[in-house]
Amino acid sequence: MDVELKFLIVGFACAIAGGLSFITFVKWREVQAMSHWLPAPGKIISSRVEAREVRRSGVGSDSSDTTEMRNFPAITFEYKVGKKKFQSSRYSVKENLGNFEVTETLAQFPTGAEVTVFYNPADPGKAVIERTLPDGAFKFMVKLSAGLVIGTVVLVFLLGGVLEAIRPHLPKPQNLGAGALLLFMGLMILRMAFVQKSLAEQASKWPVAPGRIDSSGLQALRNYSGHRRWSTVFKSRIVYSYGVAGQHYTSDRVTFGATVTALMPGLVSGQARSYAEGGKVDVHYDPANPASAVLECSVRGLWLLWVCSAAFLGGAAWLVGFI
Repeated sequence: MDVELKFLIVGFACAIAGGLSFITFVKWREVQAMSHWLPAPGKIISSRVEAREVRRSGVGSDSSDTTEMRNFPAITFEYKVGKKKFQSSRYSVKENLGNFEVTETLAQFPTGAEVTVFYNPADPGKAVIERTLPDGAFKFMVKLSAGLVIGTVVLVFLLGGVLEAIRPHLPKPQNLGAGALLLFMGLMILRMAFVQKSLAEQASKWPVAPGRIDSSGLQALRNYSGHRRWSTVFKSRIVYSYGVAGQHYTSDRVTFGATVTALMPGLVSGQARSYAEGGKVDVHYDPANPASAVLECSVRGLWLLWVCSAAFLGGAAWLVGFI
């Protein structure tokens, strides 16, 4: 492995670690500021599940803007500062990206519960109930950033030594670099296939709840295909709702695996036709996290992952002369 490539990989790891460190510092500053906020008695006036449409922006030479439905704990509380009453829905300094600890949060802050609220004395309209992060959160992020850099350095130079050791024993040693890259990509895709297959197998054992198709149709996406060109592609979009333990959840995941898009709507409309709006469906939900659900316990495009993995691994073997 060339020295330039080694330093490029290490530099990339340092950039990621730097980004993580910056995010950690910003959150630390926020927590430090909240430590000076004043307490006030408060009361939970609403505690429920709220479905939100979250936008995901792709990156790279072939990317598109798409959305997905996620469930969030929606906690609203009221409190008094002096004689003035306030309401807030930001219950914690912790970030929640959706479909995470929804049930636990609702159980922690049930409707009607008396709580201690911490408000900003300079702006009493800003308040939270939880103003600290879990113990060791900042230390974990610092260790993660440092471990990423150190681990990358060790791996890169160790891998370089291993490659140099096996080079003389290969039929085509001049292709070792390209072969190692294809081997890595093939193993990553193979791992992805096994992970998706395992998720589908686990989902087949999840409990089933009755659900309803809220909307079914096609979603138009702006797709960047390189050369500074944007085009419109389509994907099927099925949104359904279901109830677990008295809470109402919403999801749009039909299967596991990749999202299929096409330039022509007719190529991806089959799934939408299979789930008519207003129809009844069986929803498989994760008993440990009811916000996570799926309609079909299968992996879309799993065969393609197997084929791609075999192609990359076979290409690696061919490049170094084993085939």
